[in-house]
Amino acid sequence: MNNRRIWIGVAVVAGLVLLFFVGREFLDNQAERKRQEEAAAKVQEAQLALGQLRTFADGIGIDTARFVAAPTATFDEVEDKTKRLLMEIRYGKKPSRITFAGLSEKVDSSWTESQPYQPDQVVQLAKGSSSFGPYAKLIAHYQRLRGQSGSNPAVADSLRLLRQTLNFYRYLNRFNMDRFVLVNIPAAELNVYDRAGKSLMAMHAIVGKPDKKTPCMTTYIKDIVAYPYWNVPKNIAINEMLPRIRKNLDYLYSQNLQVLDERGKEVDPEEVDWESLSETNFPYRIRQASGCENALGLIKFDLENPLAIYLHDTNGRDLFTLTKDRWRSHGCVRVQKPVELANFVLGEAKFDKGFMDRCLIDQKPQTLKIPKPFPVFIAYNTADVDATGQLRFYKDIYALDR
Repeated sequence: MNNRRIWIGVAVVAGLVLLFFVGREFLDNQAERKRQEEAAAKVQEAQLALGQLRTFADGIGIDTARFVAAPTATFDEVEDKTKRLLMEIRYGKKPSRITFAGLSEKVDSSWTESQPYQPDQVVQLAKGSSSFGPYAKLIAHYQRLRGQSGSNPAVADSLRLLRQTLNFYRYLNRFNMDRFVLVNIPAAELNVYDRAGKSLMAMHAIVGKPDKKTPCMTTYIKDIVAYPYWNVPKNIAINEMLPRIRKNLDYLYSQNLQVLDERGKEVDPEEVDWESLSETNFPYRIRQASGCENALGLIKFDLENPLAIYLHDTNGRDLFTLTKDRWRSHGCVRVQKPVELANFVLGEAKFDKGFMDRCLIDQKPQTLKIPKPFPVFIAYNTADVDATGQLRFYKDIYALDR
């Protein structure tokens, strides 16, 4: 009898133990199922947010094919693509045409962490990425044309050009600056903008001819030189000046050109054997004296770059108004309003209105230090908005957009 009771007790205990483990497994399975459902819902919500963000990005000219998350993607993978797309919406991609980057980028990714990536909220986060005026106007034109595109190749090509300029304006957000100079090569124009995209100064520019292209770059004005010398680039001295000097030595005197040896000492041109000189044998430097006939004019803006590119006045100021062909320099940028630009960069009226007319001769170059480096962007945008907000397409003068 006692044994029977013992076995019954054992059976009951065993049953309870079994029931406990079965129940716990059931509850664990339920909890795991709930966790999986919550994780799946989280991924689904993140996918929806990414999809909405991609739609927004498509509307502002970003190719979003790189930001598609696979249906099997994890939450972390979707989140990573969302963050990268947000960063491109704000900061764009570095334009491939930039040959020299002399400005430091200030890219901040912390703003992408400011809130969960939920539908609607992530698009609102993206909308606050840029307040640059021309950018907003260009987006409006892009969206208008996008609605008309259909299968029209001409409209599709216009959209391609607009996407390049929209990316350039996003790229500007990488730089922390209150004001900057923007030279657009196809337009042959120079603008000074503030942070919000308001044009503070606008003027014509003369830029490089197609076989002497002005390079695209990010740089800054280091200082300003009044009455600059023009140190003639060696290729110009050899290819353009040497044949004229051989023909008539008076060419040097008529152009106020000086001949310097390798130590910088002036040499008498009469004592130089010009016929013996060549590309591989040219131990001289040719320099044009300062003054109104100097090719750089009366004011030069020194830019930080290894390509000997700078902004400057010119001795041919009539070219700004007498011709539409403003692609005629050897690569540097001639500016239409050098006094106004110099005073603006200096922050004070160092040059009066009569400076350009006095045209003093035999002046030594005078270097004027500026309060702080002044950012300069030289860009190649064949599609842009003008001062009135109208869409403009410029001639692809360097054949870079074909």
